Amino acid sequence: MPKPTLTKWQSREIPSPSLLNARLTLPQKYYAKMPYFSARGVSVGSSFPGGVPPNQALMAGQRRDVTWDSSRHNLNGFTSGDNIRYRIPEDGVYHVTFNASVWGNTVRNVGENLNAYITAEGSTGQGATGVIAHTTYQHQQANGYTTIRVSVTEYFTKGSSVRAQIYLDSGATGTWGIAANNYDANFNAFMISPSDNGWAQPAVKPPSLSAWKDDRVVSVSDMNETSRDVFAHLENRPRFTARGTSFNVASGQEKVALSWSGMYANDPGFVLQRLTDGYADQTAITVPYSGMYLIHFFCSAKHADGTEAASYGFQFKIYGNSDEARILSQNSTTRINQDCSVAVDDLVYLTAGEVLNVRFYGWGANTRWVSGDGDGRISTLGAVYMGA
Repeated sequence: MPKPTLTKWQSREIPSPSLLNARLTLPQKYYAKMPYFSARGVSVGSSFPGGVPPNQALMAGQRRDVTWDSSRHNLNGFTSGDNIRYRIPEDGVYHVTFNASVWGNTVRNVGENLNAYITAEGSTGQGATGVIAHTTYQHQQANGYTTIRVSVTEYFTKGSSVRAQIYLDSGATGTWGIAANNYDANFNAFMISPSDNGWAQPAVKPPSLSAWKDDRVVSVSDMNETSRDVFAHLENRPRFTARGTSFNVASGQEKVALSWSGMYANDPGFVLQRLTDGYADQTAITVPYSGMYLIHFFCSAKHADGTEAASYGFQFKIYGNSDEARILSQNSTTRINQDCSVAVDDLVYLTAGEVLNVRFYGWGANTRWVSGDGDGRISTLGAVYMGA
């Protein structure tokens, strides 16, 4: 179903069935079921011998397109001609997630690098293209699984496509593959806003809806505020994306607040600023509205000295009127001179004026931590306002 064209009510206009369908029924049907797809479980030709679990094979030094089992597709508007690329049905902002469990029967030292990518192609205008999300993890146990995750919110144009890819480190030996079960591997996307004017289109503020009352005169502005303005907000929700961070945490320092080199926001209420004295500039983002936010984050770290298998975490701290910060946390482990990523997405309730801050914590005796060397899309923090 294509996105309906929104028009305003006019003075002395008769609300005929055709107008009511065009301005109320069709938009409600569309926003109740916007485009999405879910692919669960990779396609497998045959099982590896010797008790190796069924999987899709990975070869050292190769970036592999993940092929999905078409019998386990769930498509609403999306199409796929090869079970690899999923075609975007309408211009808009989409949230995309990719998860895979990789099995390997060997490890080199304390880990092997595995890279997960979400790649877009065929976009026009302001549509996302190329590698739009990238994480790198390390396989820690022979004959075991490592779960890789990456997610991102981006603007795509109709006819472009997204695909999931995995790269296995060129130094890997032994047998490797992506586990085939649908709870081990999945690739999903759903539309958040069907904007047809690009990523930079200004957001429409959340509407203020008041209840209808007896004896109330129905004005043109009332009709537009309760229908057209609501749908216009859903077409372009408030959102921000911050990219590019670097840090250097000396031995014994343990933590640092991430400072973002730049932020795009389609609503001026999102402000990239200093958290408080003692923090660097551009380490905190203030949100303009109370409600649920879909947050996505991924970032890479590594250490060049200290404990070989040191660990680290990125912590989200949400500052409001109370002194106690709420925390979303993820941890990971590393090996010397190798990038290792963390990816997080979550739905979080934030109050207008609250501040979102991300800090890096590194642990390990005499360990110095630095930000990873990955491509420019490997460090991203973003959020979309989903509703009150």
